[in-house]
Amino acid sequence: MPFSCRPGLHLALLSILLLCPFSASAILPDEEPAPPKAVQNKPVSKPKPREDTNSKKAENQTSNRAAGKSFRDCGDCPEMVRIPGGSFMMGASSGEDGSQDDEGPLHMVRVDGFAIGKYEVTRAQFAAFVDDTGYESSGCYTWNGSKWEEDSSASWRRPGFSQGGDHPVVCVSFEDAEAYTRWLNRKTGKTFRLPTESEWEYAARAGTDAARYWGEDGDDACRYANVGDRTAKQTLQNRTVHDCSDGYVYTAPVGSFKPNRFGLYDVLGNVWEWTCSSYTERYDGSETEYGSSGRRVVRDGSWFDAPEDVRSANRGWSGPTLLFNNLGFRLAHD
Repeated sequence: MPFSCRPGLHLALLSILLLCPFSASAILPDEEPAPPKAVQNKPVSKPKPREDTNSKKAENQTSNRAAGKSFRDCGDCPEMVRIPGGSFMMGASSGEDGSQDDEGPLHMVRVDGFAIGKYEVTRAQFAAFVDDTGYESSGCYTWNGSKWEEDSSASWRRPGFSQGGDHPVVCVSFEDAEAYTRWLNRKTGKTFRLPTESEWEYAARAGTDAARYWGEDGDDACRYANVGDRTAKQTLQNRTVHDCSDGYVYTAPVGSFKPNRFGLYDVLGNVWEWTCSSYTERYDGSETEYGSSGRRVVRDGSWFDAPEDVRSANRGWSGPTLLFNNLGFRLAHD
């Protein structure tokens, strides 16, 4: 079944349903917003015979060797990394620590080659768009120490904490991200877009099948990601955190931690990231850009989040007009 975030883009997803139910948690209701957290989406595709294990292993090895070549289409454009096509098992098994119902069932997905941002879109890059177009938005959900609540004075310029130009832009809605993308495409003549959920997970895993691209242990996160940790707990007094210290309470400059095998930075932690995929509560063999609820899948986990929410398979969702100061985006490109 073809799927695209824009006309002409195709993803062939092969869905192979495995045994046992899986679980995930839902977040960000349109009625009562909450911060991005585990959620659900639809994959795309039709069943296909399971691939030969040796062939799949060889394909993954080839993909890893070809990965990492980067390019930039303009001075203000995000740096992109070429990601070779390949197949992977999308989702989480019921035995994965922290897994939720909406992360299953596990299914085989094939992704065509594409490019994705080496980093999350930065505050400086978003500012160039605003300066050129006069685009503005305001009102953003921030953490008040006990819950997320909307602050009408907050915005990407004033997210509730200090940021430099090299930090990921936050307090941007799905619609804001789409507006930025349309501007960038007009400026460059290219076809930037938000990634699909399956592209995002494929790129984040980078050929790995552990809970995180660095392995199973969430407490190893602080070398690889900006997460809810001991540093953040001292200020935010939030729930369970990673038992490590990454040195940041809120956002960190992009690229501050170790990349994954594809050379991508912050694909776990720092900020949640918008995808163009609609959210559904269970994988059912299809992935669509628009759904009746209008909810969009968000991925990644953030500076705020605990170990169960910072995993390659973890899913979240948000209404397309909602803004949070731990939610940003990363672009894709054919």
